Amino acid sequence: MKLMTTLVVSVGVSLAVAACTPVGVVVGSGAVVTRSVLQERTTGQALTDLEIEVSIQNRLGNHSGELFRDVSVDVHEGRVVLTGSVPVRDHQIVATRNAWEVPGVREVSDELTVQEDSGTAAYLNDVWISNQVRYHLLTDLDVRSVNFNVTTVDNIVHITGLARSSSELQTVTGYAAGVRGVERVINHALIIDDQRRIDALAKAT
Repeated sequence: MKLMTTLVVSVGVSLAVAACTPVGVVVGSGAVVTRSVLQERTTGQALTDLEIEVSIQNRLGNHSGELFRDVSVDVHEGRVVLTGSVPVRDHQIVATRNAWEVPGVREVSDELTVQEDSGTAAYLNDVWISNQVRYHLLTDLDVRSVNFNVTTVDNIVHITGLARSSSELQTVTGYAAGVRGVERVINHALIIDDQRRIDALAKAT
């Protein structure tokens, strides 16, 4: 948990996570990227920055106490910045995915460092794959590339973010699957009108 946060945020986050029972961690990795969700939300739909920060920390704590401890979360006008150092790349995508899933989040900047990344050939290959996928998204004018995060772990591509339609999401995952060396594509992204997201937004109003 971050040391530089304001007192009110520290107290709010601590209270929120105190009731959580840490469970396991999932998948991870990737380069530092910033992605914006270019969708308008009313003031009533968007959570406050403090609520967003508490919710993200709460989600991290539910995955593991280690993840909650290692990842610092700062939010300004719905823009999330993740900082800190995690031991493995698996933890990185968990943090990014959980940040994207919180209603009111408009952008996620992943600035986490990963201790296990030592310039190995496998890691460099993962970075190459992610960059190839991002290139395809950037050059396709029918895809709003800023809405997606792409991370790769051991030749498995993970897609997070928000898609404007099922067709757009299929295009994104198709690009990922078509890159040389990719063994599997795991989609964590939601479509903007996904009922789970609509329900979460409704609860936030």
